[in-house]
Amino acid sequence: MASSHFPCTHHVFLPSCNSFRRSHLSSLRPHGSSSFHSHSQFQRVRAMVSDSNTGRRQVEIVYDPEKRLSKLADEVDRDAPISRMTLFSPCKVNVFLRITNKREDGFHDLASLFHVISLGDVIKFSLSPSKTRDRLSANVSGVPLDDKNLIIKALNLYRKKTGSENFFWIHLDKKVPTGAGLGGGSSNAATALWAANQFNGCLATEKELQEWSSEIGSDVPFFFSQGAAYCTGRGEVVQNIPPPVPLDIPMVLIKPPQACSTAEVYKRLQLDQTSKVDPLTLLEKISTNGISPDVCINDLEPPAFVVLPSLRRLKQRIIAASRGQYDAVFMSGSGSTIVGIGSPDPPQFLYDDDEYREVFLSEANFLVREANQWYREPASTSASTSASNFSQSSE
Repeated sequence: MASSHFPCTHHVFLPSCNSFRRSHLSSLRPHGSSSFHSHSQFQRVRAMVSDSNTGRRQVEIVYDPEKRLSKLADEVDRDAPISRMTLFSPCKVNVFLRITNKREDGFHDLASLFHVISLGDVIKFSLSPSKTRDRLSANVSGVPLDDKNLIIKALNLYRKKTGSENFFWIHLDKKVPTGAGLGGGSSNAATALWAANQFNGCLATEKELQEWSSEIGSDVPFFFSQGAAYCTGRGEVVQNIPPPVPLDIPMVLIKPPQACSTAEVYKRLQLDQTSKVDPLTLLEKISTNGISPDVCINDLEPPAFVVLPSLRRLKQRIIAASRGQYDAVFMSGSGSTIVGIGSPDPPQFLYDDDEYREVFLSEANFLVREANQWYREPASTSASTSASNFSQSSE
């Protein structure tokens, strides 16, 4: 089956906090249809003034708000060692996810192999001349643009922890679907903390950023790993591990339009019905023998299938139709993304069956990052789209 690809834009990344330089990365002016300010023509105001020699005459005053904002941004550029930054914000999959206990605080203890993958968002940051608020825009509707967004939460947390007075213009190019079990929002928060720290001359260590980030969400600290980690506690206890599988193993992500509420999934979790396999044994098997169905255990699958019965049917159809093309098929996180490891190609029924025309599809690979750098967007990334937009392969 043919795969769909598109070339992506290359972005510039800061090598480390110790090599500050004046950086003019991709400008936030303009952002296409999602600009921070209007792209309308100049606003013209006509006024009548009196002249003693010629009498009344008409004067046209031209007000250009975009030029004014650009001028303000340029003033920020002159005064700051870094003024603009574009960062890749990748998502993750849970190769296995064991739920081991319910805690007194109402949360659950888990043990999971988290791994960053190559599907991600792109976030553009620019220092704002404002000293009172951040401005966030996005390329898709439905994304909260106020402090309900984890990006704004992260920037507020950074200022609270460090005393920084920097505020930002941010544009989010969203590619990771929400309610997918892929940690897209958590990754956005971690990326924003990293960016804020770079703009501020690295007032915090990475370890501090990781510790602070648990106040935003349980999955956020993971993204300060090197890309592969064994996570315990609520997910905030992160142990870096060498990548247990080759990074070039292909996978396909298949997410129906319906999302799974994490709270609803955990509400239906029955601990006496979860797997009893030692998660460290799963980790050892993956490191030794690679990925297989018997190690890709997700204790949240049964309750997620109660919340969304069609998800169980989707997974079963993927397994039946794949005829062994995937090394394993499993749900990531609390759903609703089904992951097929070992092939980038979706099963043919996703093209043929009208029931799945709105399913989100994306190829991906495992991804890691280098020390003192953020994640780099791969040189080429698969198209992420619905099944109805994929070209059918010829037999």
